[in-house]
Amino acid sequence: MKGRWAERFAFLLLSAFLILASLLQASARGDECFGPVVELDADGQGPKFGVLGGFGSNLTEPLVSLKLVAANPADACGELAGALAGAAVIVVRGNCTFTEKAAAVQAAGGAAMLLYDSQVGGCVTMGFEPNATSSLTLAAVSIPHELGLQLLGLVAGGGSAGGAGEARVSLRRVSVPLVDSGAVLLWVLAVGTVIAGSVWGGLDHLTHRRTAEDQAPLIHAAHKPASAETVDLTPRAALAFVGLASCMLLLLYFVLNKAFFYVLLVLFCVASVQSQTVLYAAALAQLLPPARKNAHVQLPWLGATPLTVVATLPLAVAVAAVWAVWRNSAWAWVLQDLQGVALMLLVLRTLRVPSLKVACILLPACLAYDVFWVFIQPLLFGGGESVMVHVAQGGSSGEYIPMLLRVPHFGFGGLAGYSLLGFGDVILPGLLVAYTRRADLDLGLAVGASASAAASIQYFLKVSYFPYAVLSYGAGLCLTYAALAFSWFGDQGQPALLYLVPCTLGTVLALAAARGQLGLLWRGAHGPGGRLGAGDHDSDAGEEGARLAGAGLGGAGGGGVVGNGAGQVGPLAGLAAGVADEDGDVEAGGRGIGRAHRSSSAVSAAARARG
Repeated sequence: MKGRWAERFAFLLLSAFLILASLLQASARGDECFGPVVELDADGQGPKFGVLGGFGSNLTEPLVSLKLVAANPADACGELAGALAGAAVIVVRGNCTFTEKAAAVQAAGGAAMLLYDSQVGGCVTMGFEPNATSSLTLAAVSIPHELGLQLLGLVAGGGSAGGAGEARVSLRRVSVPLVDSGAVLLWVLAVGTVIAGSVWGGLDHLTHRRTAEDQAPLIHAAHKPASAETVDLTPRAALAFVGLASCMLLLLYFVLNKAFFYVLLVLFCVASVQSQTVLYAAALAQLLPPARKNAHVQLPWLGATPLTVVATLPLAVAVAAVWAVWRNSAWAWVLQDLQGVALMLLVLRTLRVPSLKVACILLPACLAYDVFWVFIQPLLFGGGESVMVHVAQGGSSGEYIPMLLRVPHFGFGGLAGYSLLGFGDVILPGLLVAYTRRADLDLGLAVGASASAAASIQYFLKVSYFPYAVLSYGAGLCLTYAALAFSWFGDQGQPALLYLVPCTLGTVLALAAARGQLGLLWRGAHGPGGRLGAGDHDSDAGEEGARLAGAGLGGAGGGGVVGNGAGQVGPLAGLAAGVADEDGDVEAGGRGIGRAHRSSSAVSAAARARG
């Protein structure tokens, strides 16, 4: 018992920490070499790409056929030698500031500075002090390490003609489409994660409900069916969630350095291993024969461990370890997204919004948090600096927080940046979408199955909430892309929840109000199976009970829950009236069980009277 509570508390704390960290506006930066993309064509060898610095020329007009030379000294930290008038000068990173390098190149007559990273595989965004750039008019372009070495080779060889002439390069600024194949892939990842997490949680809900119904007679012996490993948010916890988010954001603002970043990295990897193992083990269990699904292996110190866990844990550890070591590589986004999707699926399966009331507290509060720290706080404090953007950029750690999905803009050598979406922008609206899936399961079974497949689909679309919640979430993401494209409310980044929350929550509220089920969804799930109580429907309780009695829905007020037959209604209603804890004990349940006997007898008698 105590072990289960400790495990759930640790999971809830870790999930909250990761969700809160992911609410940071990571869209401010997404890459070590990020900025306007510049196409370089050196001696007709095909386009290569770099990024334009934030100072000097913005390349509104292309620079054509510039002489390509190497800086002397190579780091340009001093007066440069040689004929550099109108040339593109290749400079290596290090030993002085970027603006000092640019000033030295410009003083020697250079028209462009091509700065390459000193680290293998690296490319760096050039930082600068605003008061040191007013006199700089040359084009400052940051290029990858490999491209810098390739250009130096052209200079040393006298151009691509093998010494027959001078090496030359042309520079042209290119536009990167905001919505490209990378952005579409990110949209698919986010929407697919919400759908998969909701369906997975719905399957658990359905399984647990059936178990509760099968074990309902055991309630007389004060036993409770084994509950799914879920954690329900309360209204108080939803409000505390946002307060904790603000406190954590301020903490990271003041203490986020290299050492603290590694704490975040370790937490992310631990959560990743756990979530991947659960996901892979569930998938493997579907492939194994029935006799092997529940097999266990005896391990030292751990005892009997499920075979599926033993088989999949090494893969999960390997994915997390490889990503942690090579997280800044061009291909690392694939592993980061794999871990992120697995983690969000586990959270959506385990962390639940039990009612529309809790969703109406949690989501608007998180929206207010997002809007305040992006738009309002920079105006009130800090001289215009956003605490959220500062933390998202890694503070003084030189790293980027890993709690986000990222997909590169394809076709620019990895230098066009990434389409980014924080975990919180998937999980928080996803909690509401997952709730609608569970509600659909209860409401659909309460009314009964239709006669034909076509009629069932038509009826499902008429009464369900889940598909419309998914569509509204996808539409909210599209609105976020539009806000970024047209710079709504400024260029400081867009809090996705500003668009996702009204779309998802507004759609569910409008549908529930139009169908007369707002009160039903507002009060939410009841009973050991997490069912929606029929008595919570906005329609008349007696009329609703009479209409649905044959389907196993009975009782008035909050006492009735959905069942497979009338004989099960009473025991389940009794448990719903009692307060059940996670230890399997039922507190204050005597009165509920007493009422259950009477309810069961009444409904059974009514069923017999109907024949």
